[in-house]
Amino acid sequence: MKKTFLLLICFSFNYLIAQQEISDTKKLATIAKIYGFLKYYHPEVGKGKYDWDNEFIKYLPQVLEAKDKESLSKIYNNWINSLGKIEKCKNCDSDQLLFDKNFNLSWTQDSEIFNTELTAKLKYIEENRFQGENFYVTTEPVGTIKVTNEPVYQNFSYPSEEYRLLGLFKYWNIIEYFYPYKYLTDQKWDSVLTEMIPKFRSASNKEDYQSLVKELIAKLDDTHAWVSFNAEKVKYLPIKISNIDNKAVVSGFYNDSLAKVNNLKLGDILLKINAVNIQEETEKKSKYISGSNANIKIRQTYQEILFGKDSIITLTIERNNQIEKIQANRYNFDDFKYWDSPKAVKTKSINEKIGYINMASIKGADVSDIFKSFENKKVIIIDLRNYPASIYKLLSKHLNSEKRDFSKIYSPNMDYPGMFRYKENLQTGIKNSKNFKGKVILLVNDESISKSEFTAMAIQTADNVITIGNQTAGADGNVVIFEYIGGYKTAISGNGILYPDKTETQRKGIKIDIKIKPTIEGLKQGRDEILDKAIELGSE
Repeated sequence: MKKTFLLLICFSFNYLIAQQEISDTKKLATIAKIYGFLKYYHPEVGKGKYDWDNEFIKYLPQVLEAKDKESLSKIYNNWINSLGKIEKCKNCDSDQLLFDKNFNLSWTQDSEIFNTELTAKLKYIEENRFQGENFYVTTEPVGTIKVTNEPVYQNFSYPSEEYRLLGLFKYWNIIEYFYPYKYLTDQKWDSVLTEMIPKFRSASNKEDYQSLVKELIAKLDDTHAWVSFNAEKVKYLPIKISNIDNKAVVSGFYNDSLAKVNNLKLGDILLKINAVNIQEETEKKSKYISGSNANIKIRQTYQEILFGKDSIITLTIERNNQIEKIQANRYNFDDFKYWDSPKAVKTKSINEKIGYINMASIKGADVSDIFKSFENKKVIIIDLRNYPASIYKLLSKHLNSEKRDFSKIYSPNMDYPGMFRYKENLQTGIKNSKNFKGKVILLVNDESISKSEFTAMAIQTADNVITIGNQTAGADGNVVIFEYIGGYKTAISGNGILYPDKTETQRKGIKIDIKIKPTIEGLKQGRDEILDKAIELGSE
């Protein structure tokens, strides 16, 4: 009797759960996931047989009208049935070692929102997934994805609600299945979806909508991630800004002559631009700015606040403990001639013992001559606080006595979306008994990003190397650029980059042996404190 009573209670409870109404946000989260899963997993959809966006638009109202688990599951079962029969997959079982930290199809088996018929169908599709070249996404030779054959939507600066949701869901699924660093984001990607759905639905104008797109992309916590809504160029101050003691501090120049003309000096603390308080504006804007770590996110926010359309602005600054107002000019970035400055130092002999290489300025053709000129040096300082040419292999030929692993890479697995494949470890250097025998000191900071970080990893395989500086940008790997619905350009990191021991570089930055950050006082004195420390180490 007691068993029968308990069974009745369980049955009644399960029946009530089955009949519970599902919120609109939950229902929309399910169609977001079903839309992306079928797009990349179902063989007929993956072949491009259907107008997949139109299918979404067709089923969206039905999903919103569904009252409970059974009615919702019926819609999805009917949708899947309409797509055609799926043959058994002969190649889907694999014992290949895969990177699975981003993989998550647990939602397909959620019995609280899907019935058993639907969960079984979704599992069958996973196990017999599409193995050909997907119509909507392919891979580049370097392993990153290339988004293909997406419809072009005109006049979409502020689309209707169903297309705002479609854009959100397209983007969410690209990240869900092909972004290598999804597992590292501060906010779980599932919760990003449920948070953003009501926001995108209620966006009341173009400005709100575009702000939400920026907020969505910022949730990747990736310095490589950005979105551009138009091609209009902005103007820049001729200064570099760093976050020092949570202040916007002038730490360098894009053009020192123009900085001098505008009375801008190293160590200046920027307080206001026109009437806008920079720290208050940073707090407001930071959630819309992409950055792999806190420091780079703040610095990126400072930069966004400081550039704009107006050529002349008023800055309120703190200099030598005095508050001043100065008028400054903004310029097109090309006016700085920053990348090909005739004043840029390629190399220099700091003293008889120490040589210096500026990686921003040297090319492949320079490398042999540089090492020949430094053959009697005991120390070479390599400055990677910049963006270098792709010449790490040429450097390693002179620095390493043998070939060494420096990077482990994982790339999207197109045969099993959400999984990633490890590639063979990348190596650098050659067997060379005549390699440089002295000490190598590598300089990095928050200007070291992407190729600079990758190059640093390679140089760190040198026989006798030490790395000093501060946290790098934490955005390693190739950049993937694709369109957000409406023609907006957006970007993400495309490959996963690890050290050979699987230490992550994304978000963390590269390994640093001695941490040194510039100080406001040091900048005011015109000192390069990181370089000073390198010279001190080299002189020991």
